[in-house]
Parts: sequence; C-alpha cells; structure tokens
Amino acid sequence: MIAKYENNTNMRKIRIILFGILILAFLLRFWGVWGQDLFGDEAVDAFRAIGYVDYLGTSFQTTPLEWYKSQPLPWWSKLSFHDLPPLGILIMNFFFRVFGDSLLVARLPAIIVGVLSAYLLYLIVKKLFEDEALALFSALFFAVNGALVWVFRLSMLEPILLFFILLNIHLFLQFLENKRKWWLWGISLGLVALTKYTGVFIVPVYLTYWTYKTIRTDWAYLFAALILALLMFSPVLVYNFYLYQTTGHFDLQFAYVFGQETPEWTGSVGKTQAPFPDLWRNLAVQRWDAKTNSIFPVGYYGISAMLAILAGIVYSIFVFAKNRSKGILFFWLYIFFLTLLLVKIGSAHRFLTLYGPAFAVFVGFLSAALWSFKKSKWSYALKALMIGFFAWEIIHSINTNFIRYPDYGMAKLDRYFEEEFAGKESAVIPESDNSHLNDLTYKFALRKSKNADRELRMIVYNDNVALPTLEWIFYRRFFYHSTPALYLENFYKALNSGQDYGKFQFYFVQSTENTILNPFKKDKTIALKFESYLLSKGLQPEKIIYGKNGLPMFRVYKFTIFDI
Repeated sequence: MIAKYENNTNMRKIRIILFGILILAFLLRFWGVWGQDLFGDEAVDAFRAIGYVDYLGTSFQTTPLEWYKSQPLPWWSKLSFHDLPPLGILIMNFFFRVFGDSLLVARLPAIIVGVLSAYLLYLIVKKLFEDEALALFSALFFAVNGALVWVFRLSMLEPILLFFILLNIHLFLQFLENKRKWWLWGISLGLVALTKYTGVFIVPVYLTYWTYKTIRTDWAYLFAALILALLMFSPVLVYNFYLYQTTGHFDLQFAYVFGQETPEWTGSVGKTQAPFPDLWRNLAVQRWDAKTNSIFPVGYYGISAMLAILAGIVYSIFVFAKNRSKGILFFWLYIFFLTLLLVKIGSAHRFLTLYGPAFAVFVGFLSAALWSFKKSKWSYALKALMIGFFAWEIIHSINTNFIRYPDYGMAKLDRYFEEEFAGKESAVIPESDNSHLNDLTYKFALRKSKNADRELRMIVYNDNVALPTLEWIFYRRFFYHSTPALYLENFYKALNSGQDYGKFQFYFVQSTENTILNPFKKDKTIALKFESYLLSKGLQPEKIIYGKNGLPMFRVYKFTIFDI
C-alpha cells in the first residue's frame, strides 16, 4: 500500500514537471510572434498558403500558374508545388481559412506543433530508455534551446516536418511492439514525405535499426508500411511525371538532386548559401549585425549547448559499450543519416534544427547522469551545474529570439496598414495580366465583409525591397485584400492610362539604406526621384517605420492625386 502511494506521488510529480515544461515551451514559442518580421521562406510559404497558390511573383522562379496564364491550368499542376510537396502549405491554408491572415496566424501551426513535439519527444525517450529523468531532461532541452524555440516560431515547413518526424518515430516504436499498427506508421511516414523531402533521412534510420534488431519474420509488415507511405506520396510523383513531360525536368528539389537544367528557375541559389563546411559555425556561433544590434539568422544552438551535446554523445559511447542500448543506437543513426543528407543540401539553419530531437536526447543523457550522481561530495555541485546550464539556455533563447531578434520594420509596416485599413474594404478589385491570379483575387473579394465601409485606395512602393516584404506586405494585399499595390513604374503607367484616380487615397512606401533590399535592385533611383518630387510639393512622411536601434526602415507618404 505504501509503495502504491509513493508511485502515485511520483507520477503526480512527473506530470506536474512535464506540464511545466510544456507551458514553458508554449510561452517561448508564442510570445511576441505577432510583432516580428518574416524572413526568407517564411513569407514565401505563408503568402502561398493563404490562397493555396503556387506563385512567387518573381521573374527568376516561375511556376505553372504563369506558364499557362492564358490557358486552363493542367489538372496535375494542383497536386503539388514547383519547389515543395503540398501538405505543409495545406495545413497553413487551413489556419488562414479559419482565423484570417495575420502574422500570428501564419505562425500558429508552428507554435502548436512545437508544444506537441516536446511532448512526443518525452514519450519517445521514455519508451526507448524507460527512464523518466532522461525523458524529462530531453523534453526540457527541446523546449528551451534557442534554435528549437526559433524554428517553432516560424511560418515555414521545418516545424511541421519536425512534428511529423517525431510522430512517425513514436508510431514506429509502437509498430515494433505490435505489427498490426503498421498502417499507422506507414501513414505518418507518408505525412513526413508530403511535408518536405528532407525528411527522407529517417527512412534509412528505420531500415538500419530494423536490421540491427534481427527481426526476420515481419518483413511483410515493414514493406506494407513503406508501400502505404509511397501511395500517400503518389500525388507528388504524378506531379513530377507530368512536369518532366512539360519541361524536361522534375520539380526544383528533385532537379537539384539529379543535377537537371532548370531554365525556369535561374535564380534558385539557396542550396549554396550555407555549404556543409560551415556546419560547426552555423551550429554553435553567429555574428551580430552591429548596425541593427541583432543576430541574423537567429537559429543556432549556441556554444554551451553544443559542448553539452558533444559531451552527451561521448558519454553515450561508454553507456552503449556496457548495455548496447537500442535508444542510443537509434539516435546515433538519426544523426549519421541526417549528416549525410546535409553534405548534399548544405547547413542552413532551418536544416540544422532537424538535429533537435537527437541533440535533446544526448543533452538529456548527460543531464540525467549528472543529476543522479550519488557521491554526496559532488552531487549538489553537479545539480547546481545542471540548473545553471538550463537557466543559461533559457536566457540564451530569450536573448536571441526576443532581445537580439532582427527588426527591419516589416511587421511594423504591416501593422500600420492593418490599423489604417481597419473596418474598411477596398472598393475595387485589382487585375493582373494572369487570368488565374484574377480568379484568385475575385474569389477572395467575395469574402469581403458586406457591412464594412468601402474606400478607394492604392499602395505604391519601391520594389527594391527583398522578396519577403514584397510578398507579405504588397502582393498579399493585392491578391487577397483587393487593394491595388503597384510598384512605381506600374503606378506611372496607371496614371497615364486615362482612368480617373481623383478619389483614391495613395500610400507611397519608400525603403531606406537600412532596409533589407533585393541585391539586384539596390541602386534603383526612380523611387528617390519620386520621393524628392513629393517633398518638393510640400509633402512629408505620414509615418516613418523604425527598426532595431531606432534606424529608419520605411517612410510612408499619404496623398491624393491633387497633392501631386
């Protein structure tokens, strides 16, 4: 009876600790995401997810929607995207449909799966090692480390991919115990493949681990699960089949792997921006931008975390030599096959977050061992060391994800327009030269509030800004909010078209030398001349958007046609 009471008490304590870890994970992933800029693929993925449309708006990376702009879209073009599989975009699209489009909603899927992922890791480690302390320490590191907080605050595919990988590992372990659950593992593996191709590294992990366990009688279940995953992935295969017939190459990612020529995607240089030899630097250290007093990109683990990870890996070698732990082997294989993949695709920070589950386990290994050290002379010192380590991880995470996080004014500019247009809808529906984009614009125009006031407004902008700003601030409002948003040259064409713009309210957005700019358009002068013209007319900026260190990032002029 006493033993049962003690067990219940211990379980209650474990649940309280686990709940606290998950609350901490939620707070670090949620707080302030609505006020931080979108960077890189964040805006690209979020913009496309709103309308579930494969369109970037660039001349160097076109899509079937542009190739067939005056013809019906081929049926196969809707099965996937030209540069990624469709599931992550579908999930984000669901959130946008339910909650509307905003910075918070763009990142909401990542926040939710970030908390669920910490819980899944706890379950996985507990299952593999049968050690509550190890499982809790692993979940704690996963919850607070700066890189893993960062990735689950992003509107990209990596957080969703990490969640499905962990879910798939969890179901794989259940499959090993009960072969009748092969279909659950197969389905979740299909979800990994449909989210992002980089998840492929997990397949050789499973196959090698399965072989190591010398199971000879259940291969049929294994192959059935793999076939089921392949069937789930078949829409992407069909898409690539027809894309190859149309262009002579597969989608952007497969074309890169197979070394195919892709004349439609001449500007795709992402794979070379973070080569594999930069692995340690991208894992452990990051330079600061002295001008903006920020760290960019943010997603690195930190030196202290990497030292703990390496120490945990070394310690695991000695443990494995004693007991041949199947859990240690699994996460060794995880790191090995992921590293092989990175040799090919590079060490970009978003890719390095895929190490997160394994890194958390090896930190947990070290932490649990030091925490349970029995010799009284050292036990309190080692406990204090571990408390200090995790306290530092939280401080580092807050510093990189909140205090030193880059601020180039995009989120503030977005908020300015949200407040400026609040409660009012555009009175017109803009058109482009692409019939499919026009259909998209009309579809979203039908969702306008019937009771909101209507106004004639137009945004004019300097298009030398980087693609994330173009897509989230300007393209999003054009296609999804029916607000005409024209770069300056097209604005001049509109004025010369003979249409009456006398009742329009215009907003001109000018970038500054501190703004993140398109490197190929940094030297454009037409917007500077237009701004000088506005100033000569006595107009002053309606709003100056400041970023980190109080640096001006955007100037917004508000005027009517009669003012110029």
